[in-house]
Amino acid sequence: MISQYADQTPSLQYADAAKIGDVQDRLLRKHLAYAFSRSPFYRSLAEKLKLDLNAIGGRKDLVHLPFTSKADLTWRNEAFLAARQEDIVDVCLTSATTGPQATMLLQTASDLSRLAYNEAQAFEIAGLSAKDTLVLCVALDRCFMAGVAYFLGGTKIGARVVRSGSGNAAQHWEMIDRTAATVIVGVPSLLAKITDEAFAQGKDPKKLKIERFIAIGESIRNAELNTLPFAEKLEMVWGAPLLATYASTEMATAFCECAAGCGGHLRPDLAVVEIVDDRGRLLPSGSIGEVVVTPLGVAGMPLVRFRTGDMAYLIDKPCTCGRTTGRLSPVVGRKEQMLKYKGTSLFPNAILGALEGREGFWGGIIEAHEREDGGDRVVLLAWTDRDRLSKEQIASILQAKIRVIPEIVFIDETNYRKRAFVPGKRKRITFYDLRGNSANKWKMQL
Repeated sequence: MISQYADQTPSLQYADAAKIGDVQDRLLRKHLAYAFSRSPFYRSLAEKLKLDLNAIGGRKDLVHLPFTSKADLTWRNEAFLAARQEDIVDVCLTSATTGPQATMLLQTASDLSRLAYNEAQAFEIAGLSAKDTLVLCVALDRCFMAGVAYFLGGTKIGARVVRSGSGNAAQHWEMIDRTAATVIVGVPSLLAKITDEAFAQGKDPKKLKIERFIAIGESIRNAELNTLPFAEKLEMVWGAPLLATYASTEMATAFCECAAGCGGHLRPDLAVVEIVDDRGRLLPSGSIGEVVVTPLGVAGMPLVRFRTGDMAYLIDKPCTCGRTTGRLSPVVGRKEQMLKYKGTSLFPNAILGALEGREGFWGGIIEAHEREDGGDRVVLLAWTDRDRLSKEQIASILQAKIRVIPEIVFIDETNYRKRAFVPGKRKRITFYDLRGNSANKWKMQL
């Protein structure tokens, strides 16, 4: 399957809109023909809805096809398999958010080739090359796709790849220091821990001459593409830029920022991206909605119009790097996390984004409770230096930045770390959704 688009991206990134559209439409038609003929899920769906695939000429006709949800993939997992069992060479697991167990995504050899191609091109967009030493501070075990993708992509561009894995901050710092790393891939909150470890050892991170970070799993910019204060602090301490990348296991595709840092460049030969509103209607560029992705060229478990649950918007303005492909904004939140508070719709990370990196603010967690009138009660649990950052000062910052002020409750370091860093979870937990009287229901920030 990879041969259908191999080596197209380098030229396609700089092609005109007509060329990009023609390639996408051709690959989309091929993808749909494969999925609806080989996947039991999509074959039965076509029969049930009496879909006429011959009427699907390209992207503009995708609106006639139904969405695929995480629940579909979880509860009818085996029905998505479009390849023979003997052709499956890798098993990936994704988070169990809609069912009792993690969802499997089965990959063929061609899917692994596609994954390597995908990440190699994403790294090159970010400026990586064969001269780099790439430290992966991300798990490669437990059937996670991300670590495998970064490893395959790094080796494909000829970089020296260091599989630091899911160790603690001290182990990561040792590997970064010993291997003369030039690039680090990791969750920003983990990078902050590694920074603290370096200082605890009396080391200056800037002396390592790291050239860039690839930030995964957490936003480093707000909806206006401005770098968040905590990310600016990391850049200053290390003397290197943070570049964001957006991906998910189901997408099997990564949209990475270039050096301009103004949104992840779309991959027209690997995925079709749509932004839809609450009713599933397409939104124009610049409008925030749910990200819907159709990954192209997947052989094992192909998906059509997969609803990611992430909220973002498309950018069609030219990028200073010269690429003509569209871009995806930073994720502003998860669809189910949207809060209705004092007449305003907002996401939890907008609150934290206004505070993180501020002098005296060390960490925060958002709780959402249901009020008797059906609205949301929003509480900020703040771990701060109370002598330098009072409740009144926090309220003033939030009023200026997001125009609303939640309830503010101070917590100490022990309680913050207990709730933010849960054993077995790869990312910080910064949002607890306690609406609907579910006392143990939580959602990650991203």
